Amino acid sequence: MLGAALAERLSREYKVIALGHIECDITDSKRVAGIFSRYRPWLALNAAAMTNVDACQEDPEKARAVNAKGPYNIAKAAGKHNAIVIQISTDYIFSGRKDKPYQENDYASAVNIYGETKLEGERLIRKTVKKHIIIRTSWLFGKGKDNFISSIIRRSRKEKVLRIASDKYSSPTYALDLARAISEIINLIDGSAGPDKVYGTYHISNSGYCSWYEYAQVILKSAKIARVKLEPIKMGQINFKARRPVFSALDNSKYSRLTGKPPRKWQTAVKEYIEREYM
Repeated sequence: MLGAALAERLSREYKVIALGHIECDITDSKRVAGIFSRYRPWLALNAAAMTNVDACQEDPEKARAVNAKGPYNIAKAAGKHNAIVIQISTDYIFSGRKDKPYQENDYASAVNIYGETKLEGERLIRKTVKKHIIIRTSWLFGKGKDNFISSIIRRSRKEKVLRIASDKYSSPTYALDLARAISEIINLIDGSAGPDKVYGTYHISNSGYCSWYEYAQVILKSAKIARVKLEPIKMGQINFKARRPVFSALDNSKYSRLTGKPPRKWQTAVKEYIEREYM
Protein backbone atom coordinates (compact mmCIF):
# COMPACT_ATOMS: atom_id res chain seq x y z
CA MET A 1 0.00 0.00 0.00
CA LEU A 2 2.63 2.55 1.03
CA GLY A 3 5.32 1.08 -1.20
CA ALA A 4 3.17 1.48 -4.30
CA ALA A 5 2.24 5.06 -3.35
CA LEU A 6 5.91 5.92 -2.75
CA ALA A 7 7.07 4.37 -6.03
CA GLU A 8 4.45 6.32 -7.98
CA ARG A 9 5.19 9.61 -6.20
CA LEU A 10 8.99 9.46 -6.13
CA SER A 11 9.36 8.25 -9.73
CA ARG A 12 8.26 11.72 -10.84
CA GLU A 13 11.60 13.12 -9.66
CA TYR A 14 13.97 10.21 -9.10
CA LYS A 15 14.97 6.88 -10.52
CA VAL A 16 13.10 4.42 -8.32
CA ILE A 17 13.91 0.73 -7.92
CA ALA A 18 10.84 -0.78 -6.27
CA LEU A 19 11.54 -4.22 -4.81
CA GLY A 20 8.97 -6.56 -3.30
CA HIS A 21 9.85 -9.34 -0.85
CA ILE A 22 10.35 -11.80 -3.72
CA GLU A 23 13.05 -9.61 -5.27
CA CYS A 24 14.58 -8.68 -1.93
CA ASP A 25 13.83 -10.57 1.28
CA ILE A 26 15.06 -8.07 3.88
CA THR A 27 15.56 -10.85 6.44
CA ASP A 28 18.36 -12.26 4.23
CA SER A 29 21.46 -10.15 4.89
CA LYS A 30 23.35 -11.54 1.87
CA ARG A 31 20.53 -10.72 -0.52
CA VAL A 32 20.22 -7.22 0.92
CA ALA A 33 23.96 -6.67 0.58
CA GLY A 34 23.79 -7.94 -3.00
CA ILE A 35 21.00 -5.49 -3.86
CA PHE A 36 23.06 -2.57 -2.55
CA SER A 37 26.16 -3.74 -4.45
CA ARG A 38 24.13 -4.07 -7.64
CA TYR A 39 22.18 -0.80 -7.59
CA ARG A 40 24.32 1.40 -5.28
CA PRO A 41 21.42 3.65 -4.18
CA TRP A 42 22.09 7.00 -2.50
CA LEU A 43 18.91 6.48 -0.47
CA ALA A 44 17.11 3.33 0.68
CA LEU A 45 13.53 3.50 1.92
CA ASN A 46 12.20 0.54 3.90
CA ALA A 47 8.40 0.25 3.76
CA ALA A 48 8.49 -3.52 4.39
CA ALA A 49 7.03 -4.82 7.65
CA MET A 50 5.01 -7.54 9.26
CA THR A 51 2.03 -5.39 10.26
CA ASN A 52 -0.63 -7.92 11.30
CA VAL A 53 -0.60 -7.26 15.03
CA ASP A 54 -2.16 -10.56 16.10
CA ALA A 55 0.01 -12.58 13.68
CA CYS A 56 3.09 -10.94 15.21
CA GLN A 57 1.89 -11.96 18.66
CA GLU A 58 1.51 -15.56 17.50
CA ASP A 59 4.88 -15.69 15.70
CA PRO A 60 7.36 -13.40 17.52
CA GLU A 61 10.36 -14.95 15.74
CA LYS A 62 9.06 -14.06 12.29
CA ALA A 63 7.98 -10.61 13.48
CA ARG A 64 11.45 -9.92 14.86
CA ALA A 65 13.09 -11.18 11.65
CA VAL A 66 11.06 -8.80 9.47
CA ASN A 67 10.60 -5.79 11.76
CA ALA A 68 13.97 -5.72 13.51
CA LYS A 69 16.54 -7.84 11.67
CA GLY A 70 15.34 -6.60 8.27
CA PRO A 71 15.94 -2.91 9.05
CA TYR A 72 19.32 -3.83 10.58
CA ASN A 73 20.34 -5.62 7.37
CA ILE A 74 19.38 -2.57 5.34
CA ALA A 75 21.18 -0.19 7.70
CA LYS A 76 24.35 -2.30 7.65
CA ALA A 77 24.42 -2.42 3.85
CA ALA A 78 23.56 1.27 3.58
CA GLY A 79 26.44 2.19 5.89
CA LYS A 80 28.92 0.37 3.66
CA HIS A 81 27.68 2.29 0.62
CA ASN A 82 27.28 5.66 2.38
CA ALA A 83 23.54 5.62 1.64
CA ILE A 84 20.76 7.28 3.60
CA VAL A 85 18.09 5.06 5.19
CA ILE A 86 14.44 6.02 5.66
CA GLN A 87 12.66 3.57 7.95
CA ILE A 88 8.87 3.48 8.33
CA SER A 89 7.76 2.85 11.90
CA THR A 90 4.53 2.95 13.87
CA ASP A 91 2.50 4.57 16.65
CA TYR A 92 2.36 1.11 18.24
CA ILE A 93 5.80 1.61 19.79
CA PHE A 94 3.98 3.63 22.46
CA SER A 95 2.07 2.28 25.46
CA GLY A 96 -1.05 4.38 24.83
CA ARG A 97 -1.20 5.77 28.37
CA LYS A 98 -0.98 9.43 27.33
CA ASP A 99 -4.04 11.59 26.81
CA LYS A 100 -2.55 13.84 24.13
CA PRO A 101 -0.67 13.10 20.88
CA TYR A 102 2.78 11.59 21.22
CA GLN A 103 5.87 13.61 20.30
CA GLU A 104 9.04 12.10 18.88
CA ASN A 105 10.99 12.23 22.15
CA ASP A 106 8.25 10.69 24.30
CA TYR A 107 9.19 7.49 26.08
CA ALA A 108 8.44 4.41 23.98
CA SER A 109 7.14 1.25 25.63
CA ALA A 110 5.21 -1.13 23.40
CA VAL A 111 2.40 -3.35 24.70
CA ASN A 112 2.64 -6.06 22.02
CA ILE A 113 5.17 -7.95 19.89
CA TYR A 114 4.47 -5.86 16.80
CA GLY A 115 5.32 -2.64 18.64
CA GLU A 116 8.31 -4.22 20.39
CA THR A 117 9.85 -5.46 17.15
CA LYS A 118 9.25 -2.18 15.32
CA LEU A 119 10.88 -0.31 18.21
CA GLU A 120 13.82 -2.71 18.10
CA GLY A 121 14.12 -2.00 14.37
CA GLU A 122 14.27 1.73 15.11
CA ARG A 123 17.03 1.26 17.68
CA LEU A 124 19.09 -0.91 15.36
CA ILE A 125 18.79 1.68 12.58
CA ARG A 126 20.01 4.47 14.90
CA LYS A 127 22.85 2.33 16.20
CA THR A 128 24.02 1.12 12.79
CA VAL A 129 23.80 4.04 10.37
CA LYS A 130 24.25 7.75 11.12
CA LYS A 131 22.45 8.98 8.00
CA HIS A 132 18.91 7.90 8.82
CA ILE A 133 15.34 9.16 9.05
CA ILE A 134 12.68 7.28 11.01
CA ILE A 135 9.06 8.08 10.21
CA ARG A 136 6.35 6.90 12.56
CA THR A 137 2.83 6.76 11.17
CA SER A 138 -0.53 5.33 12.16
CA TRP A 139 -3.75 3.73 10.89
CA LEU A 140 -2.62 3.66 7.27
CA PHE A 141 -5.24 3.40 4.55
CA GLY A 142 -5.04 3.47 0.76
CA LYS A 143 -5.19 1.48 -2.42
CA GLY A 144 -3.64 -1.97 -2.73
CA LYS A 145 -4.24 -3.58 0.63
CA ASP A 146 -7.13 -4.29 2.98
CA ASN A 147 -7.48 -1.57 5.61
CA PHE A 148 -10.01 -0.21 8.10
CA ILE A 149 -11.94 1.71 5.46
CA SER A 150 -12.19 -1.18 3.02
CA SER A 151 -13.19 -3.46 5.90
CA ILE A 152 -16.00 -1.15 7.06
CA ILE A 153 -17.36 -0.73 3.53
CA ARG A 154 -17.15 -4.47 2.83
CA ARG A 155 -18.90 -5.33 6.10
CA SER A 156 -21.59 -2.71 5.48
CA ARG A 157 -22.65 -4.61 2.37
CA LYS A 158 -23.36 -7.75 4.42
CA GLU A 159 -24.25 -6.60 7.93
CA LYS A 160 -26.96 -4.29 9.24
CA VAL A 161 -25.19 -3.51 12.52
CA LEU A 162 -21.46 -2.90 12.92
CA ARG A 163 -20.03 -3.10 16.44
CA ILE A 164 -17.00 -0.78 16.61
CA ALA A 165 -14.69 0.08 19.52
CA SER A 166 -15.21 3.60 20.83
CA ASP A 167 -12.32 3.65 23.33
CA LYS A 168 -9.30 3.29 21.03
CA TYR A 169 -7.80 6.44 19.48
CA SER A 170 -5.19 7.32 16.89
CA SER A 171 -4.70 9.25 13.64
CA PRO A 172 -5.82 7.85 10.25
CA THR A 173 -3.21 8.34 7.52
CA TYR A 174 -3.75 8.27 3.75
CA ALA A 175 -0.90 6.44 2.01
CA LEU A 176 -0.83 9.07 -0.77
CA ASP A 177 -0.49 11.86 1.81
CA LEU A 178 2.29 10.00 3.62
CA ALA A 179 4.11 9.40 0.32
CA ARG A 180 3.77 13.11 -0.46
CA ALA A 181 5.19 14.03 2.96
CA ILE A 182 8.12 11.62 2.57
CA SER A 183 8.80 13.14 -0.84
CA GLU A 184 9.01 16.57 0.82
CA ILE A 185 11.62 15.24 3.26
CA ILE A 186 13.66 13.62 0.49
CA ASN A 187 13.61 16.86 -1.48
CA LEU A 188 15.02 18.65 1.56
CA ILE A 189 17.79 16.05 1.87
CA ASP A 190 18.56 16.41 -1.83
CA GLY A 191 18.38 20.21 -1.73
CA SER A 192 20.65 22.96 -0.57
CA ALA A 193 19.44 23.04 3.05
CA GLY A 194 21.83 20.26 4.00
CA PRO A 195 20.81 16.74 5.01
CA ASP A 196 22.30 16.96 8.52
CA LYS A 197 19.41 19.25 9.50
CA VAL A 198 16.89 16.68 8.27
CA TYR A 199 18.13 13.42 9.81
CA GLY A 200 16.20 12.15 12.82
CA THR A 201 12.74 10.91 13.79
CA TYR A 202 9.40 12.33 12.62
CA HIS A 203 5.75 11.66 13.27
CA ILE A 204 3.62 11.91 10.13
CA SER A 205 -0.10 11.19 9.99
CA ASN A 206 -3.10 13.13 8.81
CA SER A 207 -4.01 15.88 11.28
CA GLY A 208 -6.33 15.19 14.18
CA TYR A 209 -7.34 11.92 15.79
CA CYS A 210 -10.45 9.84 16.43
CA SER A 211 -11.74 6.60 17.86
CA TRP A 212 -12.43 3.61 15.64
CA TYR A 213 -16.13 4.34 16.17
CA GLU A 214 -15.79 7.98 15.04
CA TYR A 215 -13.66 6.82 12.13
CA ALA A 216 -16.40 4.40 11.03
CA GLN A 217 -19.00 7.19 11.26
CA VAL A 218 -17.03 9.36 8.83
CA ILE A 219 -16.43 6.41 6.49
CA LEU A 220 -20.14 5.56 6.22
CA LYS A 221 -21.10 9.20 5.78
CA SER A 222 -18.44 9.74 3.08
CA ALA A 223 -19.55 6.57 1.28
CA LYS A 224 -23.20 7.65 1.58
CA ILE A 225 -24.14 4.43 3.38
CA ALA A 226 -27.17 5.12 5.56
CA ARG A 227 -28.67 1.66 5.96
CA VAL A 228 -26.08 0.44 8.47
CA LYS A 229 -26.25 1.10 12.21
CA LEU A 230 -23.09 1.58 14.25
CA GLU A 231 -22.97 0.23 17.79
CA PRO A 232 -20.16 1.45 20.09
CA ILE A 233 -18.41 -1.21 22.14
CA LYS A 234 -15.29 -1.42 24.33
CA MET A 235 -11.93 -2.81 23.24
CA GLY A 236 -12.25 -5.51 25.88
CA GLN A 237 -15.24 -6.94 24.02
CA ILE A 238 -13.08 -7.73 20.97
CA ASN A 239 -11.22 -11.04 20.95
CA PHE A 240 -7.75 -9.80 20.04
CA LYS A 241 -4.69 -11.99 20.61
CA ALA A 242 -2.49 -8.93 21.21
CA ARG A 243 -3.08 -5.86 23.35
CA ARG A 244 -3.42 -2.52 21.56
CA PRO A 245 -2.43 0.91 22.87
CA VAL A 246 -5.60 2.77 23.84
CA PHE A 247 -4.37 6.20 22.70
CA SER A 248 -1.53 6.45 20.18
CA ALA A 249 -2.24 9.59 18.14
CA LEU A 250 0.87 11.30 16.79
CA ASP A 251 1.93 14.95 17.05
CA ASN A 252 2.97 16.18 13.57
CA SER A 253 4.37 19.55 14.63
CA LYS A 254 8.05 18.66 14.10
CA TYR A 255 7.38 17.65 10.48
CA SER A 256 5.24 20.77 9.98
CA ARG A 257 8.05 23.01 11.24
CA LEU A 258 10.57 21.27 8.98
CA THR A 259 8.57 21.56 5.77
CA GLY A 260 6.11 24.37 6.47
CA LYS A 261 3.39 22.04 5.19
CA PRO A 262 1.15 20.64 7.95
CA PRO A 263 -0.70 17.43 6.96
CA ARG A 264 -4.35 17.94 6.05
CA LYS A 265 -7.19 16.76 8.28
CA TRP A 266 -7.88 13.03 8.36
CA GLN A 267 -11.58 13.58 7.53
CA THR A 268 -10.66 15.33 4.26
CA ALA A 269 -8.24 12.57 3.30
CA VAL A 270 -10.77 9.81 4.08
CA LYS A 271 -13.46 11.54 2.00
CA GLU A 272 -11.08 11.92 -0.97
CA TYR A 273 -9.97 8.29 -0.81
CA ILE A 274 -13.53 6.98 -0.68
CA GLU A 275 -14.68 9.22 -3.53
CA ARG A 276 -11.69 8.08 -5.60
CA GLU A 277 -11.99 4.36 -4.93
CA TYR A 278 -15.65 3.65 -4.13
CA MET A 279 -17.95 6.29 -5.61
